[in-house]
Amino acid sequence: MHDISKLRNLNVRQMLDLLTVVEKGGVTAAARALNMSQPALTRSIRQLENSLNVELLAREGRGVVPTRFGISLSEHARTIEAELRHATRNLANLHTAEAGHLVIGASPIGLATLVGPTLARLHEELPGLTVEVRNDPFEIQLDELDNGEIDIVIGALWGNQTHEYLVEEVLFQNSLSVITRSNHPLTLRKNLSFSDLAKETWIMARGPSAIRQLVDNEFRFEGSDLPICTIETDSMLCVKSLLLASDFISASPAELFTTEIERGVLSVLQLQWHSGTRPVGFVLREHGTITPALRTLINILRDVGKRVAMK
Repeated sequence: MHDISKLRNLNVRQMLDLLTVVEKGGVTAAARALNMSQPALTRSIRQLENSLNVELLAREGRGVVPTRFGISLSEHARTIEAELRHATRNLANLHTAEAGHLVIGASPIGLATLVGPTLARLHEELPGLTVEVRNDPFEIQLDELDNGEIDIVIGALWGNQTHEYLVEEVLFQNSLSVITRSNHPLTLRKNLSFSDLAKETWIMARGPSAIRQLVDNEFRFEGSDLPICTIETDSMLCVKSLLLASDFISASPAELFTTEIERGVLSVLQLQWHSGTRPVGFVLREHGTITPALRTLINILRDVGKRVAMK
């Protein structure tokens, strides 16, 4: 049975002070970030140690490092900080609409397949709800979700390797396609293979990219040299304009170019993929609060995801 008296003696501010020391790597940097004196910060940590009767920080050289107790408590403090952000934002937004407020992060494939029909149904069920949709780079969205600034992130999932306290739910598998303009010479070729595309001018997502890994795997499978990425960009609008303007090709979900493909200005090259699928779904904080509005959104997302998977 938990000692309730110890729980009552815990000071949230002191726990957040500890978290800052751990994240900043020392008392000096943490005090600067918190805009407080080093003696005051040291005193705060010592009071927390006395409350718990454990050593949270140990001296190492001229600085300090967290003990295993300090590391464990700081992880819990990170969850508390995210929940406090979430609670503060919810309280601040309650007066704006009866149903509350949600902040959603979405990647391009999430926007193309899930967000539109989900928010349309959400508005029907909760007409007073206000929703903010962000489409920053996916890693930034995950950071904001971890910090409690975003309620949910919708898009392609690759296994959470950078955020320990986020959980994923897969809704369906999405296939990649190689896209080009409809009058590109490659559209006239039959029996195309990836090795035929090694010297083409490619557009790829900027930085380390799971899509690029899947494409490279196709070339490796065929024993071909890897393609040279001519242009890197995070902007799907940039990709679209480049595809329409020249002989560039790009590996992307065809759903991102549905309008252009239906109009006949862009085409999907007929290639045999040996992998080329990505799980699509949503990400939540593992111990985050599920408000009624967020629960409604999740239920709608699951239903929309089933419909997409059946197409």
